[in-house]
Amino acid sequence: MDSVFCKQEKPLKARILSVLFLVVSVSFLFYTKESILFRVLFLILSLIIFGYSISYKINRDFNNQKFFSVFGFPVFKTKLNLEYPDYISVFSTSFSLNNEWGAVSAIGTKERSPKIVVRFFTGNKNFTLYKTEKYDKASEKANELSELLGVEIYDRSKE
Repeated sequence: MDSVFCKQEKPLKARILSVLFLVVSVSFLFYTKESILFRVLFLILSLIIFGYSISYKINRDFNNQKFFSVFGFPVFKTKLNLEYPDYISVFSTSFSLNNEWGAVSAIGTKERSPKIVVRFFTGNKNFTLYKTEKYDKASEKANELSELLGVEIYDRSKE
């Protein structure tokens, strides 16, 4: 194994809004009398928004990359500047987002989502590589990264 891919999960709001945008564009395609070119471009844009994802590729030689993909096909990649980790940590945490805009504020002022996180730690710096709701997935990614890079894992998720 020469590399490990860590595909980032979309936040709940992004998933809901992308599905809503896709439904509107499909209905716009069939139920309006606008130019067909405009309707098709609107549909293509909504498909791109619906299918985009971001992944990190961690390589054995630590020449890491960040991939921007649409439906799993890489469209654009950049260099991911990370410091080599002293250790990898797996732990559970809760992320909160403000819901202070539009109709989303009706569900409350904060959205809390519990996650299991895989982070690189170098000194007092850290970088979140992977977030998921499933412990098994996070543990598997951490083990793959530990084997690839030869660094120790600290699993604090059960504490």
